[in-house]
Amino acid sequence: MIIPILTHGFQGNVTMASKSRDGEVIAAFLGFWGFRVVRGSSSRGGSAAMLEMIREMRDGAAGAALTTDGPRGPARRSKPGVAKVAEELGAAVFPTGSSSRWPRFLDSWDNYLLPLPFSRGVCLFGEPLRRESGETEDAFLARLDRAIDAATDEADRLCGVVNAPRGRADAPKEENDDG
Repeated sequence: MIIPILTHGFQGNVTMASKSRDGEVIAAFLGFWGFRVVRGSSSRGGSAAMLEMIREMRDGAAGAALTTDGPRGPARRSKPGVAKVAEELGAAVFPTGSSSRWPRFLDSWDNYLLPLPFSRGVCLFGEPLRRESGETEDAFLARLDRAIDAATDEADRLCGVVNAPRGRADAPKEENDDG
């Protein structure tokens, strides 16, 4: 999260931070870097925060930035909120991946990447995604997860990161026409 925040600060984007104590610190950091911050998460106050985020977008925010796996995971599994915000706004989702030349991966549920000082960082965007006609929410979120993984893998490659601890919970199986 640090690399995209530093890369895209002061651009008029709105983002979400949880209502937890950790969220207070994160919200202050985001505000310092010029983000509009709404408070809530998938586990606490998410619906109200999502509506506030949509209002901010309609009131002129340049874009919305979300950590799609929420504050508690499972890691690298997108939650439905991102699909709902995009659908409500008629907007595309830009899958994003980032990495650092000298990363330190924390021993946390998401193996948070902390770039070491003076480390080169990369933030990449994949092709914009829209939910296709007839596509289930689960299928869209699985496609989004794959696109985020691809952008993150490319960012790791560009930074020379090998064997990053970026595990994920098993993704739901995609639906197909064969049943």
